[in-house]
Amino acid sequence: MAASPLSELTILYDDSCGLCTGAKAWLATQPAFIPLRFVPAGSDEARRRFREVRPDELAVIADTGEVWMGNRAWIVCLWALRDYRDLAFRLTNPLLSGMAREAFSVLSAHRGSLSVMLGLRNEREMEQVLRKVFLPACRPERQ
Repeated sequence: MAASPLSELTILYDDSCGLCTGAKAWLATQPAFIPLRFVPAGSDEARRRFREVRPDELAVIADTGEVWMGNRAWIVCLWALRDYRDLAFRLTNPLLSGMAREAFSVLSAHRGSLSVMLGLRNEREMEQVLRKVFLPACRPERQ
């Protein structure tokens, strides 16, 4: 990815997928060269702002209008991070790019199963679990 005057990257992610929401949470905690904005891919905002982008695949949209999909989107995410830019450049090397594409494809195809296997829950699933937790009522203090 060439250097360009980006001021923000918007990442469209699947908010119903535990792996995707986990990746979003991880990305949000990383020091970045460029601010990252996260928008659920199936949201009204995503449909209104990014009609041309398929909602079933990771997408990164620059404020300059550039769009990256799938494994290229993930590499752009890494490129935006201070600690992972070198890795992003390495993954674009012809010797590694095919392997990176294949790894992303396998993870993407099995993200639901991986989420279950790793116990990764999206926000709605977490809310449902937490709603089932019994919290005893506090007793008033005696005076």
